[in-house]
Amino acid sequence: MKKILISLLLFFVFVLIFLGLGPFLTLYSIKESIEERNSNKLSQNIYFPELRSNLKDQVNLSLSDRINKKLNDNPLRFLAEGLADIVVDETLDIFLTPDGLGRLIDGEDPSSIIRNNKKLDKKDDGIEVLESIEFKYQSMNRFVVFINTINNKQIILHLDRFGVRWKLVNVILP
Repeated sequence: MKKILISLLLFFVFVLIFLGLGPFLTLYSIKESIEERNSNKLSQNIYFPELRSNLKDQVNLSLSDRINKKLNDNPLRFLAEGLADIVVDETLDIFLTPDGLGRLIDGEDPSSIIRNNKKLDKKDDGIEVLESIEFKYQSMNRFVVFINTINNKQIILHLDRFGVRWKLVNVILP
């Protein structure tokens, strides 16, 4: 009886440790897949419908603000807002690749990623992907990672739990 009780206790301890390490294992897998430029491995750690929706909302808001500032009273503003939705979809296709996500997480300006400018040499940066981070559990199902970039900006990653696995669901850009 004592052996069964100890075995059950050890089992629950290992399950709790596994669940507690889940977000870190997912972050490590994301880092590896970005460095290897492995889209299949990256897609296993990302919940694309929610990430795409969240990024689309952020980019739409940013574009809408810029359009309103530049074309405030101009009748072409409505045409620009209509075309912005098409541009956002194309932009998300660029961001949701291993290279695009890696460059976003590194803190590179999204506009330079869209224009496909060469990124800075990582050896000069002093910060590797996911190296300078802080993290916390917001709830049992939400893990938040704060990434400090080289240009003193902070990118926030949200990971949500799907059963025993964790997946990236949002990248909040500065």
